[in-house]
Amino acid sequence: MKSITGINLIFHSICPGGGMERYVIDIMTEFARRGIQVRGIARKAQWPGSKPSEIELITLKDKTPLSRLNNLIFERIAYKQCNPLWPTIGISRIPHGADIAIAGGTHMGHLHAKGKTARGLFNKLTIIHELSFYKNSKTLISHSKKVQEEIISLYHQEREKTITLYPPIDTNKFNISARKNRQATRNFLRLSDKELVLFFPSNNHKLKGSELILNTFDQYHIDAKLLVAGKSDLKHDKVINLGHVTDIQNIYAAADATILASKYEAFGLVAAESILCGTPVLLADGIGATEVISSPACIQFEQTPQSLAAAIQSFSQSIKPHITNDNDIAYNIHLDHHVNKLISLLENA
Repeated sequence: MKSITGINLIFHSICPGGGMERYVIDIMTEFARRGIQVRGIARKAQWPGSKPSEIELITLKDKTPLSRLNNLIFERIAYKQCNPLWPTIGISRIPHGADIAIAGGTHMGHLHAKGKTARGLFNKLTIIHELSFYKNSKTLISHSKKVQEEIISLYHQEREKTITLYPPIDTNKFNISARKNRQATRNFLRLSDKELVLFFPSNNHKLKGSELILNTFDQYHIDAKLLVAGKSDLKHDKVINLGHVTDIQNIYAAADATILASKYEAFGLVAAESILCGTPVLLADGIGATEVISSPACIQFEQTPQSLAAAIQSFSQSIKPHITNDNDIAYNIHLDHHVNKLISLLENA
């Protein structure tokens, strides 16, 4: 067993953003806290706040004006920036492979969920990269059993090479104490106590199911407000656009439920974050987090307006809504546990 003193980590975006970006920053921070050097290799890098001295960021400049093509180029050349004396964690699909490949989802699984086929050059090249990534990596980590099964069945990888390791949550930020600010936040947003308030956190509204949600509101005349956090606005008379939110834990706590309607979601970190802040979730049945969050903390629905409307109605008619906590999540959510597992796998690689 070799003691780990440094780690290469390859991911195209080491910046504040969605669930995977938060995950990458969290594990890099924890590695650094333990005195482990981390070389982060990315297309885009912007560290939130003060960067630990143990962390080095290397940014590879884009070669073309096409983002998808730049991702493919980055995946092919990023490994050349690795420290050869350190093990590598790959999150971007690097054909060269890594000691640990972390799959936040699969491209073929994403296409299947949308009823699409792998037509087009981009889809074909992405799958080629992905297959080489899995084949040439030593250990394949997925953030849900759903993704683990996709890697085995769609990419024909050996089960013994795969492991499901659910993503950790920042419990210092996301915890039940956020509910202390619930009334103040609702007052600030001019929400009455009687209003049903759903929260839709999303950096890509279309992918996260905004069309289904708004269609359901219209077809079934849903009497609720929809708080939307993200880079862009949604246009609807029931929507309150919040833009980019830094105190998202307070919005979770102010809402009556958090909603995620993605057709494909490897895990859905926002679901677990919401639960820790005391707020139950409405999740589409294809979302990985449904493996570890169940009723009454989670109400599932199918990808139809009728099913979503029934889920909202069932939730709204609850006499006493369930105030959720970490006991509603069926895995170890703590960052130190997750990083211990990663280090153990690297030491034994």
